[in-house]
Amino acid sequence: MLTRGRFLLVGTILIGASAPPAPAQNVAEVQVAPPSITIRVGERSGLLATAFDRIGNVIPTIRIIWSSNNVAVAKVDNSGTVTGVANGVAIIEARVASRKGQAAVQVVGGPGVPPRAPPPAPPSAPPGTDPLSGQPPGTGPAAALRLEPGVIYLLPSENTRVAPRALREDGSPAAPVAVRWASLRTDVASVDQNGNVVALAPGQGTIQVTAAGGLTATAPVVVQAADFGVREPSPLMMSPGGVDTVHVVVPTQGGRAVNPLVLQWSSSDQSVARVSLAGAVTAVGPGRATLTVSGLLQNRSIEVAVHRVAESMAVRPRFSAEVQLPLTATLKFEAQALAVDNTPIPEAPMRWHIADPAIASFDAQTGNLTGRSAGKTQLTVRGPGSGLSVTWNINVVAGAVKLSQSRVGIGLNQRYTLRAGYADDQGTIIGPAGNLTWSSSHPQVASVGEDGTVAGLGYGTTRVTALAPGGKTATADVYVVGEIVVSSSRTGGRFQLYSAERSNLAQFTRIGAAPGDTTSATDPAFSPDGSRIAFVSATSGNPEIYVMNADGTNPTRLTTDPQLDGRPVFTPDAQTIVFHSSRAGGTSQIWSMGADGTGLTQLTRDSVNSSPTVSPDGSTIAYVSARDRNYDIWLMSRDGSHQRAFTRSPAHRESEPRFLRDGSLAYLVERREGNRTVFQVVKAELATGAVTPLSGIDLAIASFAVTPSGDLLALVVNAQPQNRRNPIYKVYIQPVATGTPVPMPTTGTEQMITPTFRP
Repeated sequence: MLTRGRFLLVGTILIGASAPPAPAQNVAEVQVAPPSITIRVGERSGLLATAFDRIGNVIPTIRIIWSSNNVAVAKVDNSGTVTGVANGVAIIEARVASRKGQAAVQVVGGPGVPPRAPPPAPPSAPPGTDPLSGQPPGTGPAAALRLEPGVIYLLPSENTRVAPRALREDGSPAAPVAVRWASLRTDVASVDQNGNVVALAPGQGTIQVTAAGGLTATAPVVVQAADFGVREPSPLMMSPGGVDTVHVVVPTQGGRAVNPLVLQWSSSDQSVARVSLAGAVTAVGPGRATLTVSGLLQNRSIEVAVHRVAESMAVRPRFSAEVQLPLTATLKFEAQALAVDNTPIPEAPMRWHIADPAIASFDAQTGNLTGRSAGKTQLTVRGPGSGLSVTWNINVVAGAVKLSQSRVGIGLNQRYTLRAGYADDQGTIIGPAGNLTWSSSHPQVASVGEDGTVAGLGYGTTRVTALAPGGKTATADVYVVGEIVVSSSRTGGRFQLYSAERSNLAQFTRIGAAPGDTTSATDPAFSPDGSRIAFVSATSGNPEIYVMNADGTNPTRLTTDPQLDGRPVFTPDAQTIVFHSSRAGGTSQIWSMGADGTGLTQLTRDSVNSSPTVSPDGSTIAYVSARDRNYDIWLMSRDGSHQRAFTRSPAHRESEPRFLRDGSLAYLVERREGNRTVFQVVKAELATGAVTPLSGIDLAIASFAVTPSGDLLALVVNAQPQNRRNPIYKVYIQPVATGTPVPMPTTGTEQMITPTFRP
């Protein structure tokens, strides 16, 4: 008889066509059916044994050796006929050389075999048992025993095999030891001397294994009545000739697999799909079939759909020598199997493979290929048939290019390197950009090298462009401005902004007029990247804060209060401007706002406070306060909290604080020496308060600026110190602590105030 596509053996009797004998060493699997039976004392029942080779073919003529692990419960003859002897459970084994199959036999209706207490040391193994079975090789004496699995979950009547492990003190495998098995709850589960556990009734029992020297290990056995299910989705889609395996699991027990020996599979249509006793499914021909698994008083089913034979494939895009994909871009690929009549087989599975996922990633669900980094790779799709394969050569070219900065200010003969990277759709850099072509819109203003290094050549603005293979570009606006910026009255008596270099103080360049060119522009302050200047203008009739590009273009008004606003300064992240204003009841206080004029926040509220400066890390604001009836330098956090005095000198007046790049603080000190008042710029360390002079005391300094590195001072000096009512202000340039102050040249009644230095 032919069952499930395999021949069945009863003992050594072949049911089916005769065939020449096969050597025992070719046997890869032995299966016994049914996997479990219940008989009464004195009753007989036949078991069937089937031998298979490694590819699943039946080996028709083979000698089967039958045995029972407990002949006091059930015995078996050479034909596989089992006879019930006494109440209990026995494991019947069919063996061919080293391969074996098993069935659990429960005998009822008679007195049980009384259990024997385990002796203190294991005796010699009973006939038909192997006391070392299942133990891996190891060396050295055993210090402990362990059971695998550590916890056993079973359904009623299910059986499984538990393996002992002999371990050394360090946990490594020891030499195998002879063990003896026992069940501490024989009403829940039984165990034979080969470690075969059979679930008898719901409950929790314990399996114990012992060895010489008092070594013992236990494992709980949890027997629960629960539903099993098939892990694979239904319908199971298969191609003709394909092989798959379906698995029966218990969802409520962690999804563990059910012992296949207690299950039986069948197919509703073996011309569509065949299924083995172990759940191996072979797709035979197009159609649909239902696979049913039964055992342990349950049954479940799964649909199998076998599609038509595929003869060819239709793919998109069309196969070509190379498919170019821009970096970060997505291209959709499609493939469909076609039958012999060229009709689609939509259910036919396609297997996709990308050779280098670092170059491009592929989503088989959507068919989308996405470029990840510049380079070449291959995308392959294989259909459900011999020779059905298509490979595309993929060339990922530069996609979106992103520069480290979109704008920057530099000086004459100064260099700055723009870094370029490839970016994804969210603008995140995913790798450095290579093979870029760089260009400058105004090379007389700034040139750019092959590595993105920009060199300032002349005052003005240029746009630097990075062009990637494939045509993607990124740009940065570069502003070339002078190192020293001052407000000068040389044009019509109105203060405007000019720049100069320390090497040529007489060469002034106009930066830009205030909006409308009708009034003054003072208090300039560079943004951290040097591309913007915040300043104060009274175009509206009242001093307000503006921001413009470093070349004077695009001036934008930020404040609109009728009270005075002044002394703007950027925070290091360029997101905030801190300034002083009299808008709160006419008293000067420190305020902050976004670089676009939004988010106005008052930071101080008592006394008179002015002239803020922000530390290089952006965490601290230094300012001038008259809280103690004297001008002192105070500090506070960026949000206005933790306000505290930094200087407390009743005999001195400290003003004009300026943070340096190293975090130290420069400020102006006014004090009496003898019968005269002297002015001096000093530098103090915030941590220690240690003070270092930066200038002499010979000039009537009203204000100053210092380079971020602290090497050069710009001093605002009253050229007629005796004339305090109508002072004449000049700007002197002096190297810190050494050298002679040099005045910036002026003409006629020209005055200069509020100097600053480019970052």
